[in-house]
Amino acid sequence: MTDTLGGRVHPGISLSGRVFRTMSKERILVIEDELDILTNIKLRLESRGFTVFTSKTGEEGLETAQKKIPDAILLDLMLPEINGLEVLKRIRSNRAISHIPVMIVSALGEESDVVVGLEMGADDYMSKPFNAAVLVARINALLRRNRQDDEKGLLRIGPIKMDVEAFHAFLDDEPISLTGAEYRLLLALIKSKGRVLTRNQLIDSVMGTDMIVTERTIDVHVTGLRSKLGDARKLIETVRGVGYRLNPSADLCTESR
Repeated sequence: MTDTLGGRVHPGISLSGRVFRTMSKERILVIEDELDILTNIKLRLESRGFTVFTSKTGEEGLETAQKKIPDAILLDLMLPEINGLEVLKRIRSNRAISHIPVMIVSALGEESDVVVGLEMGADDYMSKPFNAAVLVARINALLRRNRQDDEKGLLRIGPIKMDVEAFHAFLDDEPISLTGAEYRLLLALIKSKGRVLTRNQLIDSVMGTDMIVTERTIDVHVTGLRSKLGDARKLIETVRGVGYRLNPSADLCTESR
């Protein structure tokens, strides 16, 4: 069955079936080289409240993923330049974006294709043609599973993981010893999801509104935190004259000594 989406007809997407709505402002990256399908998916997701980024090649998709750090990625397999499986492999090997859930959406729908995609690290696999309402429902399910870590008090970014309930922090799954202020500083930066936090905002988050401290105090805590993060210290960027941000796409390659 073929239905109209966004004023156009495309045989790859059917809109029949129950409508699933979301009030989410979560961000989805769609990597798809067929313009009609890309446009239709974008319109459908935006109509459900998602923010959507699009890329038409694997290289462009990887670049966008590192810059935007989306909440989920929809990935076609038959892409120009590098194919979808290679894109998936690079996502899973990049510590800054390896945590992002990936759903493969592909015309390659044989059982062997699905098995390979899932074994290489995809979180879900949907074959074309597909029902758009089902696609939205499965994206919501994917995001819901991913949010369970947050609900359990687990936060991740690159090689850093925080267990909020247990007040523990980990680097490459090894525990790191932080002071209370360093822990709260790291937590505030992770929760900001790449946004710049001013020193005054960090003072409120780290020290509390009842304490009188100087901006220099935050700088000292940042220095202490960086010293305990090894190469991951480069995730914490100084925004001159403003404050700090945690940049998930920072280059974490080991420096020569």
